[in-house]
Amino acid sequence: MRRLLAVVAVLLLAGGGVRAEPAGLLALYRELQTAQVNGFPPYEISGSGSAATVSGSILYGDRARLALTLDEANFYLRIDDRGDGEGATPFVTEVAVWFDAEGFPLLGLSERGLKAGVPFAGRMRFYSRASGRWNLVTDQVLPPLDQDLCRTEPQEVDESTAAWEGLGRVVILLPRRGTDLAAWCVGPSPVAGTGMLLAWDRAQGQFRKGRALAGPPPWPDGPAKP
Repeated sequence: MRRLLAVVAVLLLAGGGVRAEPAGLLALYRELQTAQVNGFPPYEISGSGSAATVSGSILYGDRARLALTLDEANFYLRIDDRGDGEGATPFVTEVAVWFDAEGFPLLGLSERGLKAGVPFAGRMRFYSRASGRWNLVTDQVLPPLDQDLCRTEPQEVDESTAAWEGLGRVVILLPRRGTDLAAWCVGPSPVAGTGMLLAWDRAQGQFRKGRALAGPPPWPDGPAKP
């Protein structure tokens, strides 16, 4: 559905003299990676489709064991950085793209650390290109969740924050299909295991709080199935 909306939006905008390109997932990822030198994941994705490969772990170096889940049709990718050997702490990076009512891309970046397949901390960022350049717009599109959902202190995410820095007690899972988010509280939040659906409002270009999610959370944390 995201792909269909992107194609339609680009065609409409092109006819009006305004373009929201590039519309492809990897093009958007690489464009933002260049524009956002600090803080954005350094993972390099080469090729496309089933031939795509990933490299460039700053957490564990050249020996990092990396796995890429790439679904270009649904504007979704996931990178599992399993470290460089036994005892390393895995780090998950998810990227998904939404398109607002005018066809401009909103790129979501979710990161989290795992222990025994269970997230212990996470971070969510959103970047928009509606103004003609990439801007961090997390506070504008995502409702506050630290205190309201997880009863923890608000976690401010700096644009230049990378890797393990700045992780909080809210873990947000991005959809491989569909447009809604799943937010889960993790320990030591006093309500660890509590979850909430965040529904995408395309007309407003925002996510809105939805229903509570029935536990337990979907751990161990693994790639979403096609």
